[in-house]
Amino acid sequence: MTEVLDLYKSVGRRNIEYFAWIHDVYSWITLPSVSFDRRKVLGEDKTKLAIFDILVDDLADNYTTRSFSMLEQLIKIPWQAKDTSVETNDYLQVARKVWEDLISSVSLYPRFSEFERIFYFDLRQVLSSMLYSYLANTEGIENPVETNFYSSYGCVVELAIDMDLMCSPAFDMKELGPMRTVASLAQKIAHIANLLTTYPSELVERDVSSPIISLAMRKGLIRKEELGDKAVLPRLSKLEWIFKNKAYTYIRRVAEYEKEVRSLNIRGFSGYLAELLERFEGSRSLR
Repeated sequence: MTEVLDLYKSVGRRNIEYFAWIHDVYSWITLPSVSFDRRKVLGEDKTKLAIFDILVDDLADNYTTRSFSMLEQLIKIPWQAKDTSVETNDYLQVARKVWEDLISSVSLYPRFSEFERIFYFDLRQVLSSMLYSYLANTEGIENPVETNFYSSYGCVVELAIDMDLMCSPAFDMKELGPMRTVASLAQKIAHIANLLTTYPSELVERDVSSPIISLAMRKGLIRKEELGDKAVLPRLSKLEWIFKNKAYTYIRRVAEYEKEVRSLNIRGFSGYLAELLERFEGSRSLR
């Protein structure tokens, strides 16, 4: 883990303490079905996944680091063999090393082969969401329907739950439907928790793919030329309640669907997600 963090520090711009915080969150919210001997590795691997995700994200929606050519190259990395790609700069080399470190560990999980195609499908959704974010910020394609659809994938919760299930010997694959419903809703909740702490920095970065910023623009609370101006933050904060209400609606739906998963005891998972909203508040200073 230390080596991956050092790699990130060589090219990244985020507060490195955030990764310690997200590691704690991942360790805390691991599904109870995961065997104890796998929990430490899972916590580290999910943190590596978060680092890879952030490396992609900063090429997509940060005003100063945005780069379509690098983004296109980076999102191909998970499907390229080691000996078929030569990265053109340090940033891409770091992304490749982080990915290879991650997948070399994940591929050893007990049920990796059963979930491999699902895992890569979910990864494609994450990377597609990054492309949407880039185009929303550069080509004007942002709209409420697609922003609502794509924006939560960047939180990689479905991928994290895929990883948990790879280490859950008791999980019955016949219950994938309700389990993925829970995972999808959990991802939406985590996304709201995240956006409520990151929108001040996303305003500075002029990121119109942030749902709270795009909503504020549609409502006329801020103008495009005001993006980057911290003085408009109080206007954005007036919209927080809308997203909090959505999150609690999703939590209630998780409470319904978690009962349909019988091979694992995930009852009460909705309670963890409610607490997650509060935990994200503690990360505000790290973002």
